[in-house]
Amino acid sequence: MLKKTEEILTNILDGAIAFFFAVILLSTIMQVILRYGFNASVLGAGETMEGLFIYTTSIGAAAAIRRRQHINISCLVTLLPLFARKVVDVLAHLLIAFINGVMIFFSINWIAKVGGNESPVMRIPEWIMQISIPLGCGLVILYCLLNVVLTIRGQWPLPEDGEC
Repeated sequence: MLKKTEEILTNILDGAIAFFFAVILLSTIMQVILRYGFNASVLGAGETMEGLFIYTTSIGAAAAIRRRQHINISCLVTLLPLFARKVVDVLAHLLIAFINGVMIFFSINWIAKVGGNESPVMRIPEWIMQISIPLGCGLVILYCLLNVVLTIRGQWPLPEDGEC
């Protein structure tokens, strides 16, 4: 059931990322055509694209963790025996979860201080964009813990051995 729930959440996040990228792409094309073809632009399009890019990045970080596509240097780890590789994998995910927990802790205080400001063009509160940090970090923590559980259960394959 845990893997099924994870698959559903991952599919939802992947769909959101794809949708956000599509909106960014179409908005960029539209803005270029309007600017160079008609010397006009859409009010707030730049801020919208910026916000969607921020959310895409924060959600994409969680998706990368789930697929174990985050940045790692596995040269030495692949030389270890299977049990030691699993231990290193679990410790790495716990460390990533801890760092993201620290980021949530500090970002909430930061959002409380400056989140009431409004964006210059659309006049929406900045906390709407800033909340992407604890949201993305929370998803990263969720996926880190999920990867830890699956690694301990032996249900998630470790990255394949590669040569140094």
